[in-house]
Amino acid sequence: MTTFRLLAQTSRSARFAEVTVEVAASDRSDVEVTAAAIDEHRREAELGARWALQKSPREVRVTVTGVVTTDVDTGLGDVYEATVRAVWQALRVEHPVPYVGFSDPEMVASWLKGSVGRRLDAVTEARYWSEGRREPDAESLLHAWLYFEGGMPVKLHGRGDQLLLAKEKPYRATDMDECGEIRVGPARHPSVLSGFIGARLTDGAVILGHDGDTVSAGVVLRFEKGDLVIGTLGDEWVLAVGSVPSAAAHYWAVQPFVHDGRG
Repeated sequence: MTTFRLLAQTSRSARFAEVTVEVAASDRSDVEVTAAAIDEHRREAELGARWALQKSPREVRVTVTGVVTTDVDTGLGDVYEATVRAVWQALRVEHPVPYVGFSDPEMVASWLKGSVGRRLDAVTEARYWSEGRREPDAESLLHAWLYFEGGMPVKLHGRGDQLLLAKEKPYRATDMDECGEIRVGPARHPSVLSGFIGARLTDGAVILGHDGDTVSAGVVLRFEKGDLVIGTLGDEWVLAVGSVPSAAAHYWAVQPFVHDGRG
């Protein structure tokens, strides 16, 4: 039996979740949640355990036996991340960069619902530079962090055709000598993302892609000043103002908006 406690606090917000798991050898990997918890947290626990098992060196059965939360400090994704780390801890899986992100459409939709009505206070970008130059907007972008008022930064990470979200602070800039450098800093004009700083989110929609309804390929963020499309296709970022670009429209399906329900 292994317990992991997620506990973090900043001047903007706090995070808390405590998850207990039992991991046993099995002929196939499986997950069961027996903990007494609300449906939302039970689903996060199951999804988190399944994410963690992607790194398991062997077939195991994970049983989530305990989930502890608070009404004030536990937010979307906290139980998910605590479960991932509890399973990794039980399996003794170590990561040089222990990234935990979620792409489940229901969780992404919940994040959108919780962000509606909030102002986008800031955006941080990580971009690849070489010899003092960088490629245009989407081509040089590695990661981005959105700071909605009253919340922790949410990292946007593209992997193949999946958009992954994580509550995570920006990492530091990196100098790779002759291979270039990664610069991390505030989004500035003419970055597409910089154009929405200070605007309030009024609605949002999940974008599904190649993998159907199991993962999110992107999101449409509807602000007072217009729509912002963020997604990933073939391991490349897609950033656009207004509608989904024609090059991606063939592969993507925009779901109903979470607030007004229209597509």
